[in-house]
Amino acid sequence: MSGSDALVRLGLSSDRARRATAVLAAERRSLESAVKRTLPYLSRRKIKVSALEPSPVIYGDALGELLAPMHVMAVDVGGARGALVVDGKAVAHGLDGVLGGSGELPELDPSGLSPAQSALAVRLARGLLEAFASVLGKLGMRLTESAEDAGGAPGGLLVACAVTIGEDETRGTILLLVPAGAVPEGALGVPKVLLAQTRTAAAMAQVDVEVVAELGRVRLPLRRLAGLRVGDVVRLPLPLDTAATVRVSTSVIFRGKPTTSGPQIAILIDARGE
Repeated sequence: MSGSDALVRLGLSSDRARRATAVLAAERRSLESAVKRTLPYLSRRKIKVSALEPSPVIYGDALGELLAPMHVMAVDVGGARGALVVDGKAVAHGLDGVLGGSGELPELDPSGLSPAQSALAVRLARGLLEAFASVLGKLGMRLTESAEDAGGAPGGLLVACAVTIGEDETRGTILLLVPAGAVPEGALGVPKVLLAQTRTAAAMAQVDVEVVAELGRVRLPLRRLAGLRVGDVVRLPLPLDTAATVRVSTSVIFRGKPTTSGPQIAILIDARGE
């Protein structure tokens, strides 16, 4: 593994990868619908179409489980390199549908597509690209076809958005590889649930709460309490170096030492609460 690949693999679990994946995960059903619009015969034949949960990947791993012969289209996502991949079974579904077949998928040569099959695969991929572009466009992302030789295979961190067609031995995969860096992090691209949580957190941050600094507690009989007078001393069952607790409601959030700040009593926080 090269040093650059190792660095990218470390990025698969990064916050950036998780945020980009969350944004695209919210569009799963839209991507699924885009495939159905592009290939309407799938619905007519009641062929199952399922959008899978997006995941962060690197290009070298993304194609590992796809079936040959694949058609790979280089795409540009906001100036970054991505790809649209239609695997062998998905190409077979497309060929059967375009040619008005019976639903029995044609057998394709794993070593590669014929010129006629390649031409139909290009047509299929371009239709899918147009439909996917309308989905990503709502997130502020521009998706276009790019030249095959424009920079080679996609590098860096990608998010794999897969849509499957069919089931079991007829199951094919359409894979859109989106550069994680091209996914916007602003409100336009944040899932509604996450956006609501962010707004709630921002609103809660302005709420005042009562904070109690407590040195200790002692239990007294009511008779003793009733007999207390100014100048009496109430002893706490605590050593002199006992830490004070800082509470919000019943939760201890910090511990610290009593001190002063100018003319005021203060707590020097030296540990988080339990």
